[in-house]
Amino acid sequence: MCDEPFVFVPNAFTPNGDKENDVLYVRGIWIEKFVLRIFDRWGEKVFQSSEVDNGWDGNFKGKPLPNGNFVYKLSVLTYEDKIINKSGSSTLVR
Repeated sequence: MCDEPFVFVPNAFTPNGDKENDVLYVRGIWIEKFVLRIFDRWGEKVFQSSEVDNGWDGNFKGKPLPNGNFVYKLSVLTYEDKIINKSGSSTLVR
């Protein structure tokens, strides 16, 4: 079906209410399932999702988190039954 699945997590997002880059979403092609986990600098999990339309809005327990760098861990299952594990960081800018 595909040579190499494409998975994208933005390296920054701006949840400031302007409807542009307000939410951090996983995007890609040939993704059947995924689990995205986001952690703060102390290693506390602040978000988890396995739904394409459920991205992170920069909040934790209903409160906005401050500007900063957050680590993500992503596990993807492709339609070809390949598992892709990816990690990196994204900067929250308010």
